[in-house]
Amino acid sequence: MNVLIVSRLYPRPKDPVLGIFVEEEARELARLCDVKVVSPVPWFPPLKLFPKWYGYSQLPLNDTRKGVDILRPRALALPRNILFPLLGFSFYLALRRWADEIEHDFPIDLIHAHTAYPDGFAAVMLGKALDKPTIITLHGGDVTLYFRHYFGRKLSLWAVSNADSVIAVSERLRQTVVDEYGADEGKITIIPNGVDVTRFAPIPQRDARNRLGLQGDSSRLLYVGAITRPKGIEYLLKGFKLLRGGRDRVELTLVGQGDCQNEARLLAEELGIAGSVTFAGQRPNEEIPLWMNACDLLILPSLAEGFGVVLIEAMACGKPVIATGCGGPEDIVTPQTGILVPPADEVALSQALSEALNNGARFSPGVIRQHAVDNYALHRISARIVQLYGQVLQG
Repeated sequence: MNVLIVSRLYPRPKDPVLGIFVEEEARELARLCDVKVVSPVPWFPPLKLFPKWYGYSQLPLNDTRKGVDILRPRALALPRNILFPLLGFSFYLALRRWADEIEHDFPIDLIHAHTAYPDGFAAVMLGKALDKPTIITLHGGDVTLYFRHYFGRKLSLWAVSNADSVIAVSERLRQTVVDEYGADEGKITIIPNGVDVTRFAPIPQRDARNRLGLQGDSSRLLYVGAITRPKGIEYLLKGFKLLRGGRDRVELTLVGQGDCQNEARLLAEELGIAGSVTFAGQRPNEEIPLWMNACDLLILPSLAEGFGVVLIEAMACGKPVIATGCGGPEDIVTPQTGILVPPADEVALSQALSEALNNGARFSPGVIRQHAVDNYALHRISARIVQLYGQVLQG
């Protein structure tokens, strides 16, 4: 079975964590079928005056990462999403130009796109042109961002309606596209994201801390993700401030970067907690399991979240999690693996952190780990996806 995966969210040499969850899935799928990835990137002339956009011009057209072949056709994309309704057509034209060459060496059986727009839209158009079945995976961000705008909603829903099958990574996401936007419920299958449970696995906490150069025996709270407003960083810092009011030996580490990083640093200083908060910046993906094992628990305080891969990564390391009930985490967090709190509520967040730290015996690392392995091991998730491929091809 030859599967063409379409996703602009795919790691690049200078952005190695972009869409890492898509790459992990593609790598595992490649064990079960033949996979080729097409990841369109914006076309831009090689002008060094614009460093960010210049980087796109330097990306190789053909690449191989972890045994998976990647094609990076250029597509016209303007800054700040100008002419956004045309982006899907631009992506389609980029894919179509490559289609004959792809088909010559890699006869496509099925096209699998990640996100409804522009990737899913372009993939469905390509599927119609080549008479190939298509599947779209909805990850959550595509729905919360694009479905709320007229053209994004119309074009996304056209893609969802015309795809042969749709994967939603959570029950809340499925309910949203069905109940709020009228998608065909019978076409949607819930398959969560997976995690490599051999890489994200428990190791002694002291060993992890030593390898990261972390000193002391303080309780350590961890956040991994973008430093942006939608991730609820403001409420995380305020909740940590409340927690610190009755506890000295506790530290917070934020791994990641984003457009609110300076703002978050200033807020930490204003709250008087800067000495107990570490902004570790963007870390190599290979290092993340060490951070997971070095912490006592992981926090995901998002205001909206389609799934929350970091939650299952932490759980695979045997760590309890604190998350907000904002979409995807409700499918993941159970009373045995962590605590759910309302989004944008620093008081509830502080109370949950205190409860988890004061009642460590409530959470068994072995039970947490087993839950992640049973429900989210990447090889199990990939097998379910390949099973769906077979159903679509038979249909």
